[in-house]
Amino acid sequence: MNILEVTDLTVRFGRNRPAVDSISFTLGAHDRLGIIGQSGSGKSVTSLAIMGLLPEHAQVSGSIRFDGRELVGLPEREYRKLRGDAVSMVFQEPMTALDPTMRVGRQLGEVVALHHGERRGSIRDGVLDWLGRVGITEPARIADSYPHELSGGQRQRALVAMALANEPALVLCDEPTTALDVLVQRQILRLLDVQLRDRATVFVSHDLAVVREVCPRVAVMLEGRIVEQGDIEQIIAEPRHPYTAGLIASARIDRVPRDQPLPSVADFYTPAEEA
Repeated sequence: MNILEVTDLTVRFGRNRPAVDSISFTLGAHDRLGIIGQSGSGKSVTSLAIMGLLPEHAQVSGSIRFDGRELVGLPEREYRKLRGDAVSMVFQEPMTALDPTMRVGRQLGEVVALHHGERRGSIRDGVLDWLGRVGITEPARIADSYPHELSGGQRQRALVAMALANEPALVLCDEPTTALDVLVQRQILRLLDVQLRDRATVFVSHDLAVVREVCPRVAVMLEGRIVEQGDIEQIIAEPRHPYTAGLIASARIDRVPRDQPLPSVADFYTPAEEA
């Protein structure tokens, strides 16, 4: 049974070309789908549409069904009951997602309270437990710290804990490792691979190698449309769309002789080819 069904989803901002143009995909209860594309392709707008976090002037049509319930047009008060409980999101930049005026433990505690009850002792225990689950070695110190006192990796781990503390059925990850250095990025990817194992996941990234680490399926977006989707290994081996071929080639820098320029997507695809 599919937990998420997106059908002919279109998102417009004013009279401009659609940011998302009639895309469709499904997700089973334990499936992971990577959505990949360059900046402006519509991948993040798609995840925000699913979360109901688009600005008020956004025009959304089509269908987003979560666990059989239609989300397009759902009143905000009903959406609030879903967010953080049944559906949650790991954002790209934790310093934006975390409240800089609140200690990390208090912020995570507000999420834990919804799942573990209101007793202060159980909330504190839940906070420390989740910080430990995401690989933080000094959970008490981190809980008592403000976001600016933590490293980028620690902040992102805390954000992952907040997204998962209520054990949501669907998790959206929007470029969750982009702001991290390569070493910390791999640590967070390994963490996500473990923690998201039994949850439906939509993983948004511009980096094919990152998506390959955590997702067996991929949808390739270009100018608001999905131009290709399916098994990620099969698509890497035999891309059908020239844009996909460009993404793959530009990621394989180890195969480029040092005396040759690095390939780019433009070497394989230009918008004129779509005309």
